[in-house]
Amino acid sequence: MATFESLIARANVLVDDDSILDSLGDFINQGVSEIAGGMPSLLDGIENPIPNTLTPPLPELFTIGTVNTATDAAFVSMPINFHRNLQLVVSSTGSEIDIADSLIEFTETYPLLNKSGKVSEVAEHGNKLYYQGIPTNSETLTLHYYRKPIDMVNDTDVPDGIPEHLQISLLVNFAAWIAYKQLEDGIEGETPNTIKYKNLFLEALRTFELTIPSYTRGLMLR
Repeated sequence: MATFESLIARANVLVDDDSILDSLGDFINQGVSEIAGGMPSLLDGIENPIPNTLTPPLPELFTIGTVNTATDAAFVSMPINFHRNLQLVVSSTGSEIDIADSLIEFTETYPLLNKSGKVSEVAEHGNKLYYQGIPTNSETLTLHYYRKPIDMVNDTDVPDGIPEHLQISLLVNFAAWIAYKQLEDGIEGETPNTIKYKNLFLEALRTFELTIPSYTRGLMLR
């Protein structure tokens, strides 16, 4: 498994510019975050990303957390580590709660967000969980979702959630791509180095997408 130190060293070989060496670690962490958060899907080919479709979440980042509803508001903040794809919401009695496809759909049903009573439907939007009704007593809801990856800080840290066999090809090429964008790109557009490492990253990203289990790929739009 690639360590933070080894990823930075590999990226430094590709870029070999002391002026940006201190930023390579940030670029690598940025790559982990962007991949985990979803990038344009490449299943239709690198030159023709599938419109409005993101790469799937990282299976290793799946987690379960809880929130407590308020008694005087129709929303509560999502867990601090929430990143994407709310998959399941369960009441304190173990019953599954419906998840609206969008906040627009949710507010069409509950325009005033003032219904009281048992929680029967929720919507995640803007890192908040909206619910109706509003319980008289605070209720604990259990949430299934994908968390934020943990940034690498120490030399021995490893990429959180990134498949081991793709850590180097994804993150080193991503870091080199971003580095060359800053070092060389100008009014004339992308330079050959920027294009080269961008394409190498996208090729690795497409491979990554194909390795994700099909049931997880099916969740990428929620």
